[in-house]
Amino acid sequence: MYKMKKNILRYLTFLMGILIMTLGVSLTVKSGLGAGSYDSINFAIAYIFHINVSIGIYATALLIVFITAFIRKSRPRFQTFIPSVIMGITTDIWVRVIKTIPTDILYMRIFIFIAGALMVSLGIAMYMTPKLPTNPTDDLMVALTEKKFSITKSKLGIDILCFVIAFILKGPIGVGTVILTLAIGPTVDIFYHGIDAVLKNFQVEVA
Repeated sequence: MYKMKKNILRYLTFLMGILIMTLGVSLTVKSGLGAGSYDSINFAIAYIFHINVSIGIYATALLIVFITAFIRKSRPRFQTFIPSVIMGITTDIWVRVIKTIPTDILYMRIFIFIAGALMVSLGIAMYMTPKLPTNPTDDLMVALTEKKFSITKSKLGIDILCFVIAFILKGPIGVGTVILTLAIGPTVDIFYHGIDAVLKNFQVEVA
């Protein structure tokens, strides 16, 4: 019984994390101040081809799965594609939900961006805590670290490459993109340790 409750808690935390993170991504894009570099690519693809953002997410995620497999010289880890499917669906939903939020006033745009950035950090921390399959971009970073690249260099390299691609595709990048690139890591770390402590306490209580 305890094991079942523990697993339910893990999956709920994982799903809630994705819901919160994708809402945060949608808000940063809505703010017009700049979204994360990888997210900007997905939204750029959606704008260019007039398709749902989810299709852009699936396309880039699948490509990264194969790139990661090439780096590892192994079979593609398609299980990492599962979070991307959920992220695509929830992103499409949030884009529609927040469509009517006004962004004609600067302070409102700043507020939306800050709220979105915090939600992105909280969401990433939540879906990472249960240690279920990560998304393809996270797995790519792990693959690079397996090739003796540091985590910092791996993440920075991925971010810079995504920024360049998003810029070429005229994605929603801006000053906010730089802020997110620098601030997401430390903020996620803070949220991660807090959530991990809360979940451990909760698991003791339900036992």
